[in-house]
Amino acid sequence: MMKKFGNTKIAQILILISVTLTLATVTVAQDDPHGGTNSIYCEQCHITHNSLGDILINASDSLVSTLCLSCHSPGGWVPMTKELSSADKADPGVTGTSHAWDVAAINTERSTQLPQTQTLLDHLTAENKITCATCHDPHANSVSPFLRLDNSADALCLDCHRTRDNSSVRTYTGSELSHPVGNALPATEFYHNPPLDVDGNPQPSDGNTTNDYLLGAGDEVRCTSCHGIHYTDSESSTTDGP
Repeated sequence: MMKKFGNTKIAQILILISVTLTLATVTVAQDDPHGGTNSIYCEQCHITHNSLGDILINASDSLVSTLCLSCHSPGGWVPMTKELSSADKADPGVTGTSHAWDVAAINTERSTQLPQTQTLLDHLTAENKITCATCHDPHANSVSPFLRLDNSADALCLDCHRTRDNSSVRTYTGSELSHPVGNALPATEFYHNPPLDVDGNPQPSDGNTTNDYLLGAGDEVRCTSCHGIHYTDSESSTTDGP
């Protein structure tokens, strides 16, 4: 037997629905840049039923980056200032200006392992491949630029490249392992601190800040002191991209 609701009860339900929808709209609008304020809506990336992937997106697990590149590429569906193409994927020593995506997280040649942080593990593909969403959170910019971890001390880099941290790499004693990471750069005739710019003078001096070697707060060398993540062409005399 179905109970009948009085007019007051119906009014209360309608108000509750209205408030819920309003809050949902506000949340989406603040979900920059993937929100209605930029003409990007949930249903453009997500499918409620019969999705291709297990996270309700309009792509299979192995093609998460393809979904990102449907906009973040030249001539993409929605114009973006951050554009990438398959040609930008780095093949170290050969080509590319951006960290590779859709590649295996485990790579002995590059000394990479599965990440230890759960949020990164959760965003590998079913085949344990890296995608854009492994490092970037499309729904939150609490750590710019939309990173899943604070990378100011290379925590994001070292989660996969942890064999390169200062416990296993070369130190200034001369042990031949790898370039020092996490160690302070001395200011001596052998080690320039601050580093020299391409014009041979202490940086910044050549007017191009994108080629500066950035040290940590304690003058320590970090992965990102020498390596860029995106739009880096390894040519110190040129200006790297956005």
